[in-house]
Amino acid sequence: VPPPTGIAGEVTSEHLTMLLESKPEVVSFHFGLPSRDVVKAIKDAGIFIISSATTAEEARILEASGVDAVIAQGTEAGGHRATFTGVDMTMQAGLFSLLPQVVDAIRVPVIAAGGIADERTVAAAFMLGASAIQMGTAFLRCEEANVLPAHREALARADESCTLVTDLLTGRPARYIRNKLVDDLTSSGLKPLPIPMQLSLTMPLGNSGDGELTLLLSGQSAGLVQHTTAAELVQTLGENALRRLRSFA
Repeated sequence: VPPPTGIAGEVTSEHLTMLLESKPEVVSFHFGLPSRDVVKAIKDAGIFIISSATTAEEARILEASGVDAVIAQGTEAGGHRATFTGVDMTMQAGLFSLLPQVVDAIRVPVIAAGGIADERTVAAAFMLGASAIQMGTAFLRCEEANVLPAHREALARADESCTLVTDLLTGRPARYIRNKLVDDLTSSGLKPLPIPMQLSLTMPLGNSGDGELTLLLSGQSAGLVQHTTAAELVQTLGENALRRLRSFA
């Protein structure tokens, strides 16, 4: 029996038809871009294309492939690593180092991602050359966030050293808050199935309500995240980051 294989980020003909019919303003890709024909069809429809890079070389590849903006994903970021060139993740840079090098490497706008959670990190990203920012973990404690109670509790207790990157939970490297599930899978010595098959085994464990068995996706700045609403978070970040930037004018 051949080993199972998994596909992440595939754009099928059905996906493409839906995109061309609905014509969203922006389409964002992770794990690299789909085929040239798909990218061309999306661009010809007037849709703005962005995609994630974890190195300056990946950013150059994306620009050459026709993206309208590049997301520079530092190692601090929660969720799946966007690496699509097979580069060693232990050699990837944090956002503070990666962002200005990506900005210097390409001409299209750069969106900063990874570890941005408060007005200080927002301001720093713009100082380093970002045209925009992307946040994920910062919104996970917002009232509107669709996360499990155990996930909220873990985020409320998080600090700067509670996360790690592993492929054992989904079959692809991603950053999580460390818990018993991570430790048990690590000590087992077992290799994960490809995504999404491994995810189909681990995701249902969160239904138990036990935080030690839940997939706790999180970036390294989880300790900065506050309980609020999405609207309040965006307004506060914008106002306070602008105040900090003006102080350097």
